[in-house]
Amino acid sequence: MLEFLVGNDFLLSIIAFALVLIPAVIIHEFGHLLAAKAAGITILEFGIGFPPRALKLFRWGETEFTLNWIPLGGFVLPLGEDFVKPVSEEQVQRDKVKLEARYSEDQAKEKSADEAAERVRKIAKPMSVNEAKPLSRILFMAGGALANFVSAFLLFIVIALIGLPQFAGARVTVAYVTPDSPAAVAGLQARDVIEKLNGENFNTPEEFFSRLDSLDGETATLTVRRGAEGEFVEVQFPPQAVDNALQESYVWVMAVVEDSPAANAGLAPGDLITSFNGETITSTDELIQLTNAHLGQEVMLGILRIDGTEETVTLTPRVNPPEGQGAMGISINVALTDAANGVVYQEGAPQAIYVPQSLPTAISYAAQRTSEAIGMVLRLPIDLLSGRLTPEEARPVSIVAISNIGGQIFAESIQQNQPTLILNYIALISIALGVTNLLPLPALDGGRIVFVLLEIVRGRPIKPEFEGVIHLVGLALLLSVAVVFILNDIINPIVLP
Repeated sequence: MLEFLVGNDFLLSIIAFALVLIPAVIIHEFGHLLAAKAAGITILEFGIGFPPRALKLFRWGETEFTLNWIPLGGFVLPLGEDFVKPVSEEQVQRDKVKLEARYSEDQAKEKSADEAAERVRKIAKPMSVNEAKPLSRILFMAGGALANFVSAFLLFIVIALIGLPQFAGARVTVAYVTPDSPAAVAGLQARDVIEKLNGENFNTPEEFFSRLDSLDGETATLTVRRGAEGEFVEVQFPPQAVDNALQESYVWVMAVVEDSPAANAGLAPGDLITSFNGETITSTDELIQLTNAHLGQEVMLGILRIDGTEETVTLTPRVNPPEGQGAMGISINVALTDAANGVVYQEGAPQAIYVPQSLPTAISYAAQRTSEAIGMVLRLPIDLLSGRLTPEEARPVSIVAISNIGGQIFAESIQQNQPTLILNYIALISIALGVTNLLPLPALDGGRIVFVLLEIVRGRPIKPEFEGVIHLVGLALLLSVAVVFILNDIINPIVLP
């Protein structure tokens, strides 16, 4: 139903932003609201989006729910704070006067004096953030992250109830088909993904080739996925002898990094590299060895395109490439040639079936996935410093990259008709948002909690004016860093393999 979205990267990114980030932020703020209600802290406003205000939706107790024009999440405005920092005691008193006026207005609208008295009794005892006890303030400040964790936990339960992936078989990808060959006559095309042989799955590519060879020329029915929409097609294929003819003959280009030497030379995913400086190569090891021996030197690569075109391109492997990109900027794998049938094969991604789980199993799975995801985010700095992660793998991302990656995953969900893929991503982003907000940095929830902990240790609060300056400076720094991340994500977009 949503197949028309596949290929429209911009629209997919916008939809992913709306599906992933906006709900995660609103859930975060709603967690603050519920925690404040539990702690007795007065929340003046719960905003969907950011000001300027579009309209007032309704009121829950003392809290006005509003819809605002800038659709970038939401906010809560507690008594005693503005959007960033504590406000003066004079401002708190002015806000209390406004609340009292609001209560009087409500009282006039009630049908009876008893109803009015009961309503005022419930909400006419406003408490600012600084008037609450330290532990109540910590609960309020941590409430957003807790809501993110709970929402992720619930999403993981839903994912398990829909179905968890289990291995169902291997795939073989057609990398190239020789024109007028038996494979071409049968109707096989480059980029076809073979999933079944005579209606049955196979566990490994080797099993596929062995079973194909054992047919001894008898026509085989190959079930393949074809095209961007993944349409299933059946190909009647009368193979020549296969197993003994298979040999490593080409290096298959799986992915090309933007603005890399390979990309600038015109290499594209699906190309087959046949030679290096005129020397025939048949394995990835050969290509890697020759590349390392010619770093910083211009080299020639023989290329066989999917359409059968043969070209020679020149490029210069980088001496110091960015982490994870390689000297040429390509991801490669070995390709197997079946000369008798005129087809080049490449091992594909494994097949999976999704098996629904029972509710107890789903709850156990959700608890495990939530704890693993929180631990993974917390371990990032340690893994980076220890070398277990490269800087590229641990690269901080902005809302631009989160939306772009979400768009790619959403497209894959559509193609596979599997909503668990995008639901899993939403859950992971919610957890990342929660953990990030608990970091002990000014302007974040974790930074505000630090001031409460200092108050507990000192026995008296930090001056609101001083705390406000710290949070303002922290906010300015965080926004500056965010701009850098956004620019980096625009200039160097992340593309999933």
